[in-house]
Amino acid sequence: MTIEEHVPLAPLTTFGLGGAARFLLRVGDVVQLQEAITFAQEKKLNTLLLGGGSNLLVGDGGFDGLVIKIEMRGVVQDGDTLVAGAGESWDALVARSVADGLWGLENLSGIPGTVGAAPIQNIGAYGAEVADTLAWLDAFDTHEDKTVRFLAQECGFAYRTSRFKQESGRYVVLQVAFALKKNGVPNLSYKDLAGLKQPTLAGIRAQVLSVRAQKFPDLAKEGTAGSFFLNPIVSGEVAGRLAAQYPELPQFPAEGGVKLSLAWLLDEVLHLKGARVGGARTFERQPLVLVATPDARAGDVCALAEQIKKEAKEKLGIEIQEEVRIVR
Repeated sequence: MTIEEHVPLAPLTTFGLGGAARFLLRVGDVVQLQEAITFAQEKKLNTLLLGGGSNLLVGDGGFDGLVIKIEMRGVVQDGDTLVAGAGESWDALVARSVADGLWGLENLSGIPGTVGAAPIQNIGAYGAEVADTLAWLDAFDTHEDKTVRFLAQECGFAYRTSRFKQESGRYVVLQVAFALKKNGVPNLSYKDLAGLKQPTLAGIRAQVLSVRAQKFPDLAKEGTAGSFFLNPIVSGEVAGRLAAQYPELPQFPAEGGVKLSLAWLLDEVLHLKGARVGGARTFERQPLVLVATPDARAGDVCALAEQIKKEAKEKLGIEIQEEVRIVR
């Protein structure tokens, strides 16, 4: 077990921001994971799990504890099922499924991060989400000190959440299995895919990647974690009030209420496209996305996020929540 000390975390996240970790351990299997957990317990350290760092904003002060970098590898195909280690690249897995003629993941092309993080957040885009195809996953239960298998119906999936997110810190995802189809039906429910003339696997993936390239900044030039906020789910009463004020506001039925298009509200009502605080700004083509220039600080992003939340509360009467995890 190699313990790294004072490791800069900025290069390990897509935001490219934040200070250093007091300790960092890279784990490639459950034995190394157990050793890392034991080390943290003996040293009385807080722990932070890190995959691809694509949904994480580390504060400028870094993390005064142990960062456990998840690096379980390997992809196995069993019929129409793909089983991938938690440390595998998510988009590489999607690309493999497309190349192998397996339907189910293609709408989730281009999302940065790792396979293990995908079910925790129940990542979704363009009319699909991980819950649609996940068959089962293996996770290490840090409370019981054992590996547990969860079937899809046991994962507590909902809009951008799961039992693993709700019980943060208890479970560490080790590997995930996806039940895909050789003869699938194209999912063209999202408006940017509806007019696709050649809805093949490769065609859908290419279109999704093209749409994403227009809505998200180039990670080689600027940092981001994608959509920074969740679309708010509000009561029917609140949705009705906002619909009366803004008839063109997109609204969608959702578990527990009505889901609103926060991007539309930020753009059309609050006029926050391109809003700036220091080196952070909302992306010019998608205000849900917060972007960090190379000279930005994590504090700039946090300040901008707080400004947006305040305006949403004061001018729209709604509370909005971060989708990105912030570690200060």
